[in-house]
Amino acid sequence: MTQHALYQWPHPLALYPDRGKKSYRMKRLRYRLRSLLHRQAIKKFEYFVNQNVSLVPLLNARPDFSYPLAHRFLDKRFSAKQRLDAMCDNLTFLPEKLTALGLPPLWQQAISFGEVIPDFEMTLSMTTHQPMEGYWVLELWHKPRNELVYLLTFAKLGEALLISVVQGPNFEGSKEMVKQLTKTCYGLRPAYLMVETMKALTKVLGFNQLLGIPQKYQNKSRFIQSSHYVVDYDVIFAESGGQLKDYWELPLEIDRNLDDVPSKKRSMYRKRYAMLDNLGKVIEEKLEL
Repeated sequence: MTQHALYQWPHPLALYPDRGKKSYRMKRLRYRLRSLLHRQAIKKFEYFVNQNVSLVPLLNARPDFSYPLAHRFLDKRFSAKQRLDAMCDNLTFLPEKLTALGLPPLWQQAISFGEVIPDFEMTLSMTTHQPMEGYWVLELWHKPRNELVYLLTFAKLGEALLISVVQGPNFEGSKEMVKQLTKTCYGLRPAYLMVETMKALTKVLGFNQLLGIPQKYQNKSRFIQSSHYVVDYDVIFAESGGQLKDYWELPLEIDRNLDDVPSKKRSMYRKRYAMLDNLGKVIEEKLEL
């Protein structure tokens, strides 16, 4: 009889090993204290993971995926119980959907939605960045240079999906790339392309509501290390047609009435909508729905 490996709450050194002369002793201390304070939730999380054996290798290989339980996950307002419930829900809902479609889990293989425009590929995968902001990501890649240009992290929240991160690039030449990308996408800026892609994915996954995290409750991403690059989530979601309540509530359909659009720009908008329609069809085909 095969004995399955068990999941245990990660040891501090698994997250914060010393690197050369640099010590992470204080980070390990904070981790130990937070783990002690949340020991009851941790026991429940260990039980949950070991009941879902497909998650054991993933969580053992990615100790950083566990830490949000004792710190922050998705929303700064969450209690320990809300974090526990949300983490368990999010570790299973998308893998279960993909398994039902006969697709491998995203930690084994990302799903490509192809090139949105020439040289720029949209993918669905598991995060390699900050798991406190969610486990699942849409990523826009510049294929010729194999560079990540934009990402959007999302999660399941109750019966809705939640956008928890929208982040852009800060490498050399990125501003010019974003400018050119906007032009090629018929005036649609990359951050808004990511949001529109998420709207399409939300519908394909069978959800009727898409939410956005309010700026003041967002767990700050470390993907961008720049004091000059600031993401204003409230502006992005407001300009995407959202209404602010407990979260930003985003419409899944775009208002395509062109009556108020200057006549010289209507062709550009039609091409933009055609691009988004095509992307939505590709997402449906790739997820076999």
